[in-house]
Amino acid sequence: MLIWCAAMAQDSLDNDPGHTPVDHVRHGSASEGWTVLSHLLTGIFVFGAAGWGLDQLFGTRWFLLIGLLLGGAASFALIYIRYVYIPPDPFPRPGDAAGPMDRKEQHG
Repeated sequence: MLIWCAAMAQDSLDNDPGHTPVDHVRHGSASEGWTVLSHLLTGIFVFGAAGWGLDQLFGTRWFLLIGLLLGGAASFALIYIRYVYIPPDPFPRPGDAAGPMDRKEQHG
């Protein structure tokens, strides 16, 4: 599930090379709102349908609930990765803080 979320987020980032999550938060548009809603609903529906199918196959009633919960969690993870998470810079610029200890020393 987490691999699926990361792959979906990376695919959406690949199509937007200048993407920074902070820009989307400040300068959001209606289309981004619909995209977030579609990610949320799609995850719930897809995992819910898979859970419903497993319920029909095995004659149980709890796979649907698990599918809905996992779909919601996967959707929220995808939305978080795509619009909120700011990954650490793998190649810091010369003179910048290299790690948490350097940052702490710079600020007192």
